[in-house]
Amino acid sequence: MLHCGEELWSEDPARELNNEISELQARVAFPHHWSSGEHEQHIEKLRQLTYEKSRLTDRSGSSSME
Repeated sequence: MLHCGEELWSEDPARELNNEISELQARVAFPHHWSSGEHEQHIEKLRQLTYEKSRLTDRSGSSSME
């Protein structure tokens, strides 16, 4: 992983995305560790990242067919 200024930049964004999804899945699986507000935030972030991953997968699949 490389640091570019304040931003964290990864050579493999798909791996970073999968890591974030895994972390959030663990948080959502154990809601008693979080306040209800935090739990709802985790669920929403997980939904967004899952959607982003599906878009990334679709994009990489369609570009390899060209």
